[in-house]
Amino acid sequence: MKDVINKKCPNCGAPLTTEICPYCQNTTGLDTASADMEYPVIECKEAQITFWNVWFPMIFAVSFGFFGFVFPIVFFITTPDAAIAVLLASSLFAIIGVVAFIIGIKPVIRNHVIKRKGKEIEATVYGYMDDNLLLNGTPSQIVKLLVTTKEGPRFILYQLGDIKHPYKINSKIKLLVYKDIFMVKKNEYYFE
Repeated sequence: MKDVINKKCPNCGAPLTTEICPYCQNTTGLDTASADMEYPVIECKEAQITFWNVWFPMIFAVSFGFFGFVFPIVFFITTPDAAIAVLLASSLFAIIGVVAFIIGIKPVIRNHVIKRKGKEIEATVYGYMDDNLLLNGTPSQIVKLLVTTKEGPRFILYQLGDIKHPYKINSKIKLLVYKDIFMVKKNEYYFE
């Protein structure tokens, strides 16, 4: 907020505090990281299936799972003398494999649940922020979405898992929502 002191909306001249002017509904050009959070933020669990949230952990699950579960069985049959050392090493691999599998299966379960039980709502794209996840040295993006709930307007910070800005600011997009699980429906994409 420190960067926007005394700045005005380029369209109507109102004080500049958010990415979309509350008076004229035009984009202000304000960076999302500098903008006020006018409304509370809803905790969001994404249900998109991507390489990074499903396939990447599953690669680790299969690799470590093999060395944690299959390799010790083969090793015990061929070399029973080193059973304790192999058992200790393989248990670490097995734990990593199981944790990676749980990480990779969660989005698949959420995706299945939201497709069966999700309700469609509309959201307004307010802006983009950098996520902590780096993809080839570039931060992936979080899209800031405004939705209307029973409790009033709320923001959702939806992790895209991509470096692109697929939606135009101030555009309307469709979401599926079930409890705290959200998924952006396939829309026409806009790339900056």
